[in-house]
Amino acid sequence: MQKNEWLKYILHVASEQEEAFVATVLDSPYTFGWTEPRIEVLVTENGYDYEENHTLPITAYLFEPMNGEGQDVLIQRLEAFIAPWKPDVELALVEVVEEENDSWKEAYQEVEVGDWWIAPSWTPAERLAGKEKILWIDPGAAFGTGYHGTTQDILLFLQEMKLAGKRVLDIGTGSGILSIFAAMNGAVLPIYAVDINPQTNYEVEQNLLQNGRSPQEVTVIIGDPLDADTAKQLPPEADLILINIGGDEDIAMLPIVERTLARDGEIILSGIVEWILPKVETAYGRIGFHTVAKRQSDEWVTLVMKR
Repeated sequence: MQKNEWLKYILHVASEQEEAFVATVLDSPYTFGWTEPRIEVLVTENGYDYEENHTLPITAYLFEPMNGEGQDVLIQRLEAFIAPWKPDVELALVEVVEEENDSWKEAYQEVEVGDWWIAPSWTPAERLAGKEKILWIDPGAAFGTGYHGTTQDILLFLQEMKLAGKRVLDIGTGSGILSIFAAMNGAVLPIYAVDINPQTNYEVEQNLLQNGRSPQEVTVIIGDPLDADTAKQLPPEADLILINIGGDEDIAMLPIVERTLARDGEIILSGIVEWILPKVETAYGRIGFHTVAKRQSDEWVTLVMKR
């Protein structure tokens, strides 16, 4: 049987217009695929890092079924759609692609983390029969599906904590998996979740709805918490701060931790490669923090620290 054909639109979008343009596409007949910044992956003495070139536009991918319509007609319609955004949005390339099947979903299956299961929404019901503690998370444009060791180790720590009544700040929230877990386990609402990825807001909202939770349960803040405008949106105090980005970034967030963490509060730091661990513990030790628990998956280390 012949597969349906789609048009794949490859656009160049000025980085400062990414958030607004993606929001417009999500509310349009076009199917949003993903965006790609111009990045270079680096391996440094502090672990893994990447560099974004903000002087170049990001690449955005949109899709549209052809449904028997001519390619020229569809391209003209797309050009009219992006016309108000020019010159910040330009059509770079158009490809005719076959409709993909769902075989890619096989790479994302349910995974057991402590007493909980992390599962995508398409998991067959029989595979989770009898399982009561399920966190539904679909892979998307924001980081964090529950498969990486850093995320799993944080979830294991969270299961050992009494989250009821705790005020939680989640820095580097990605898909919102940790914030949603906290919301489902009695933390004070709303959870505050911060990420620099403009698509995080959409991803968190969708994952909340999948788990039967209200989007109002997590307040998503887009931006760098070290920037003044973003910092103004942070809660005045938190009992638990989660930082799952990277070792240097964990250290960079020290001013946020000092200002926001309640006197008897705890922090969970992750995304730390083992060879930078002493640097992280030393930096936090200088302001009176000590490690109370530690987990490691491969080269990745996760810490629970208190004053």
